[in-house]
Amino acid sequence: MNLRAKTAIQQGRAVLAVNPGGVALPAVEALAACGADCLFIDCERTAVSVESIPALARAAQACGMSAVVRVMGKDPAQIIRALDCGVDGIVLPQAESADDCHMLVAAARAATRGREGELLLIAQIESVAAHQRLEAMAAVPGVDLFLIGPNDLAHAMGFLGDTARPELKAAVDDIMARLAALGRPFGLPATTASAPDLVARGATFLYATLEGLLRPGVAALRGAMGAPLSTQ
Repeated sequence: MNLRAKTAIQQGRAVLAVNPGGVALPAVEALAACGADCLFIDCERTAVSVESIPALARAAQACGMSAVVRVMGKDPAQIIRALDCGVDGIVLPQAESADDCHMLVAAARAATRGREGELLLIAQIESVAAHQRLEAMAAVPGVDLFLIGPNDLAHAMGFLGDTARPELKAAVDDIMARLAALGRPFGLPATTASAPDLVARGATFLYATLEGLLRPGVAALRGAMGAPLSTQ
């Protein structure tokens, strides 16, 4: 088990978690060499299956990174199965109540026989219901961090994923401010431009995708070559 990410968050330091977008072991090594703290293994929004989790987790841990898995849904059996693969933490998508948070902790406790405190347990805030129940969710012991999902929250608010809407920005700002006031660690997607402000406001888990990290560099290089990035 690699406690790098959890220890940093407990100490109030920001960590960078990167979603490789699939099963790509060489990419894991490259991300570690570039300084990523945590591999975000995504079984909810990518084609990664449970059979691929052990290899991805071991590759990350061998390189000094922590490995967390976003499971497919709110099923305790999926959480336990993912933890049996040797990962360092769980991201629970669409957490919407204190009961969901209690379930996450209970499933982790069952999978580890009472050692859930060694894991990084993350509840994802990405719905109107979760926003409304934020204080109750934040009061659940054992949840280490709340990951804000602006894209899905924008869908839940009826904006079809438009994260530029002022109503969505206000909701995200409110969630961050309330979690910070409660002294509860939180994180959210970040870019080079947004990271300084997010860290200044208390975010300790910055999330990025491999595609999102690569796109600016590839576009800049193609521009330098006189060949703009194709949109096709």
